Amino acid sequence: AGNIALEQGLSVSIDWLLPTVSHSSNTISLQHHFAPTPHSTMTYSITEEQALSCCASKAFAAKLAAASPFADFGTLVDTARRIWWSEVGTTEWLDAFAAHPKIGDHEAVEQKPAAFAAFSKSEQAAAAESTTSAVAEELRELNKRYYDKFGFIFIIFAKGKSAPEILSYLRERYNRLPYEELQTAAREQMKITELRLGNLFGLSAEVELMQRTQRRADQVLSQLTASHAAGPLRSPITTHVLDSALGVPAMGLPLALLKYDETSKVWEKVSEGVTNEDGRVGNLLAPSNYLAPGRYRMYFDTATYLHACKKQHPNFYAEVPFYPEVNIEFVITPDKSTEHYHIPLLLSPYGYSTYRGS
Repeated sequence: AGNIALEQGLSVSIDWLLPTVSHSSNTISLQHHFAPTPHSTMTYSITEEQALSCCASKAFAAKLAAASPFADFGTLVDTARRIWWSEVGTTEWLDAFAAHPKIGDHEAVEQKPAAFAAFSKSEQAAAAESTTSAVAEELRELNKRYYDKFGFIFIIFAKGKSAPEILSYLRERYNRLPYEELQTAAREQMKITELRLGNLFGLSAEVELMQRTQRRADQVLSQLTASHAAGPLRSPITTHVLDSALGVPAMGLPLALLKYDETSKVWEKVSEGVTNEDGRVGNLLAPSNYLAPGRYRMYFDTATYLHACKKQHPNFYAEVPFYPEVNIEFVITPDKSTEHYHIPLLLSPYGYSTYRGS
């Protein structure tokens, strides 16, 4: 516990409980929270102008200001998340994206409103200090190609990231499908918004700590469970695709593993791959004896595979695949998080089946 001074000369007592891990032979859990102590009388008020400096969607800013004041900072962040994901639409998302300067475009930063520009300069400081002429040129070129493809600028939580690191993310995300990238950009915008809200109240360090804690949770649990593993570790989720019509493994079938985010209410791609000559993709996740609980989806791009089969067996396979894709959803509960999950697919031109393997 400790006291954090606010810019207005006020202070609020904060209790931050770092992750605590408890485990038995069957379960492992991690808990953390961020909340003011019960005796705090501080409230958090935000104006529409301040909200706009955090997120340039006018609809978002108006709704957040209208909900002010907030009993504590956690309630403020929760409200901002609810508004962003549930009460404003894609048009408002695009408005927020458009207000940001492109990564590396220092002239554009200077043209932004003072508060917004100050946030942008701070967030892009690490990138500005680490860029080279070659990296800057590739960023400019790829930023343009990205905008031409998706219709909005590349949005990333740039705080602490170097220019080469940001360029690497830009290269990877450029290859995504438009709907996937829109969701990713929206999540990055929400991270930026939360950081800026924290800055308004002198709590930026605590916001970053909250964000890092969740990212570290799975790593901590993975390391803890690894020591209890009975044998060599492998990906907690594996798959195997068999062509039941030809009686052979389905080689060359693209697939992806997704996880449902309860906060944003969208599916996030965790990993992807293409089946090998054995019809397998064994490295979907890092080797571990732990899998974060939640709702998962295995996506199989069966159209790509069936089109290839059509070329080899033109009289057997249809010109247009009857099942162009297969989605298998499954739920991992906390008490089953240390088990292994094999999600196979048995595929034919006019049918498919699956089961839970081990």
